[in-house]
This record gives sequence, structure tokens and C-alpha cells, in this order.
Amino acid sequence: MNLIVTTTDSIEGAKITQYIDVLRCSMVVGTDLALTDLLSGANNKYRYQLNKIYDKGMRDLRQKGTSVGADAIVGLHTDFEEIFGKGKTKFVVSMVGTAVKLDCPRKAVPVDKYDSVPFTEVRRRQLFITLNNKLADDKYALNEDDWNDIINYSLFDLAPQIYRRYLLLAKETISSTPLAGKKLLLENFIPFMNSLDFEDAAEVVYSDFVTEPYATSEIVKACNLFHPGKIVDMLKHDNKHIVISLLGADKPTYDNTDLQQMRKIEEFLDNLPDTGHYEEGRGSLFSKTGTLLVCERGHTSAVELGGHCTETLERGLGICNLNVKGITEAEVNEIKLFKQKIAVLVSLLKSDKPE
Repeated sequence: MNLIVTTTDSIEGAKITQYIDVLRCSMVVGTDLALTDLLSGANNKYRYQLNKIYDKGMRDLRQKGTSVGADAIVGLHTDFEEIFGKGKTKFVVSMVGTAVKLDCPRKAVPVDKYDSVPFTEVRRRQLFITLNNKLADDKYALNEDDWNDIINYSLFDLAPQIYRRYLLLAKETISSTPLAGKKLLLENFIPFMNSLDFEDAAEVVYSDFVTEPYATSEIVKACNLFHPGKIVDMLKHDNKHIVISLLGADKPTYDNTDLQQMRKIEEFLDNLPDTGHYEEGRGSLFSKTGTLLVCERGHTSAVELGGHCTETLERGLGICNLNVKGITEAEVNEIKLFKQKIAVLVSLLKSDKPE
């Protein structure tokens, strides 16, 4: 979403050709912050919550602007109100702006050059260069001052480097990282990712599912980064377990494009090839009768058609549990819930096909 949003009533170099509508976005957001957290100085956590709420409001407002065909939203005004009750904090957030059409929206706004530059932007870019250079060294651990700078100056451009560091930590390859540095990274990473725009965060996370796929899938779930289009790009039989691990994640909003992509994922899952096979059992006094499943790991167990391998894995790692498609009972249940989600979306979304 590249729609322009500004607190001013005009955009330099662009002419407003149409005032479309006044757009509003209101949210009541509960947090896990207690009044004691604020009084005791939990400043980082507090700022993360505020940034997250503000960014969610901006995403919602941009989505509304896009849906009405706007090129920009001008005159943005934001109100924050805190409500304390039962030991917890709630925020009431209201945003209002005017959706407009522009004559040349993409050429109007300078991106890299300014007539004058605020000191905060100079400082932000200096910090980005400094931290980017530090993160090039796998042995460097972000300290509390670094994280304060990342939060206060919204250094979202560092997301790819911080994500890479998180994955390396998940693989436990940074053995030299001090314990305090690991703790700070684990505490700050998810809130940091939540403060990014959805598409920007998804671009970072889906860029690497190889280093530590299941740590990555947990990030997708924690940050609501389910992205059907990017998952469709991953649809290979070798990736089936990774794909299934993402099915339980959500995204902030769904539309018909998402639904179409989700149906492609469903079709892929419905047509998984057999990685094992069945054999007819030979009954005797000491053996089980009926169908024998030979799973992709080479185990043989007596099961019903569609059943799962009951053999024990080596080194006491539990039950094999693969079926003839090479997926577990838990994965089968994830697929069922995913199909249910598709059915719910079909019932809620307006059809994009002409009646």
C-alpha cells in the first residue's frame, strides 16, 4: 500500500482533483501493560505498544483509502486516550483524514531530497548506518541502547538484518553472543516485527524459510503474517510440512485475492502424492491382520486406510505418526481447520464475480 498519508491539507507539487470522503478509524485496544509497569518505567514495552497501535490504525486507514480509490489521505488527525481499569491499560485510538485524488500522486512527493531536513532524520540515518555496520558482524549483540534507538527512531529498514540475527540465534549458531544480548533479542524481536507494515514484515520473513523453518513459522503466527500469495510461491512437495505449519496463522484482513490464493493452497494439499504405500497383511496367530501401511520412513504397521504409522522412532523420539501422504495426524487437523477457514471466508466475502 503506497497511498500517501499526511497531516497537512495539501501535498507539495500535487494538485487535489477530487475530495472523495472523510475516512475514520477507531479502535479500543487492550494491552498486557499494568499500571505498575508504567510506574516502574517499562518504557520500551510501552513505546512498542503505542507504535503497534498507531501502525495498525495507519494500515486500516490506508486500506480504507485504497478501497475508495484514493491517491492520498490529507489532514490526518490522531487522538490517543488511555483508560486504566482492573490493573490493566486500554487505549482508545481515533484517526480521521480526507481521502483525495491527485493529478500526479507518484511524481509529487520527494523521496530522497528535501528543501530542509529535520535533525531527527539526519540522526535516524546516521543510526541506521552505524547499526547496519554493527549487525554485519555475527558476533555483535544489540544492547539496550541499540534497541532504544531502533524503537525511538523507527529503524524499520534494519528488519532484514535483525531477522537474520534472530534466525541464527534460533539455530544456536551464535555461541559467542552474551546471554544478555540473546535475552534482549528474544524480548524485542516480535514487538519490533509487529510494528512494521504488514507487507514489509512479510517480505522480510518469507525471504528465508531455509535457515530455521519452524522458528520462522512461529514468527508468522506471532505477528499475524499469513500471506497466501507468498505461500503459493512455496508450493513444492518438499515444502509440504512448512506450508502446513503456516496454515494456522492469520493476517489482519482477508479479501477475495487471498481467498483465491488459499484455494490454490487447498488444491495443493488435496493432491499431495503418496510417499508410502499399503500392503495386505498376512494373518497368523502372532501377527496383526488387515492393511499394512509402509510409511516413507520404511516402517510397517497395521492400520486402517488413511491411518497413521504407529512405529516408534529411533532414540525414543516418539511415534512416527506419518500417513501414506507423509503427514501427521496434527497436520491433517491443521488442514481441516484451514478448509474450514476457507468456507467461512466464502460465506463472509462478497463475490468478486459478476452476478
